[in-house]
Amino acid sequence: MLPPAQVLAHPSVYLCGGGWLFFVAENAVLSENRQVFIDRLGDRGYKSCYGLLSTCSLASVAYGLWRHGPGPRVRTVGPPSLALGSALTCVGLVGAFNLAPALANPMSDDFTGCPLDLKAARAEKPTDVVGLERVTRHPQFWSLGFLGLGCAAMTPFAGTAAAALGFPLVALVNGTHLDSRHRRGMGGSLSVEREAKTSGVPFVALLRGRQAWAPLLDELKPVNSVLALGASAAVFVAFVAT
Repeated sequence: MLPPAQVLAHPSVYLCGGGWLFFVAENAVLSENRQVFIDRLGDRGYKSCYGLLSTCSLASVAYGLWRHGPGPRVRTVGPPSLALGSALTCVGLVGAFNLAPALANPMSDDFTGCPLDLKAARAEKPTDVVGLERVTRHPQFWSLGFLGLGCAAMTPFAGTAAAALGFPLVALVNGTHLDSRHRRGMGGSLSVEREAKTSGVPFVALLRGRQAWAPLLDELKPVNSVLALGASAAVFVAFVAT
């Protein structure tokens, strides 16, 4: 095993880790000071600057893995790490698949041939907090965040871990920053009542009793969730094979 200094100095590690850190920083700075930059650069200039910096930061992550590979091996991945990684990946994929429209069950008697479950869509009741929002106010961020945590838990390579851990970093920092902006009425709103019964960090509201598990399980999309479990199994097999 290489000493920590040599691991951090590996191009795959510092390009992936540095790319994510820059991505988080530039997103926070540009979104927090949005009006200042628009006044100086114009709306089109602001969007171009935002897009360019974000592209460069993510290109650093992609280049680090493509050009320098997964990086040095820093540990041996045993059954506990694989089990933890598989569970985290499963949570992320269930979240990601449930963000998509509900899919119809082709084995049901009332299947019409349409891949989308239109009946479920019509039955949805608009409420203040529903579905994945019972888990976190930022399900889009944290679906990727849990995928990243799961992949990081199952890989023995430092570069791959650095690339994967960028997703939960973005979810935590950008989610917190988004809440801060919404509290101030910038780009959205976050009422005191809504904040009191939800959480930015996943599962906190459920564990503290602010939300209930039964409605969450009832609101998950069955076919989407089954497909997510299948995808999770495929990811697990892929990591075991490496």
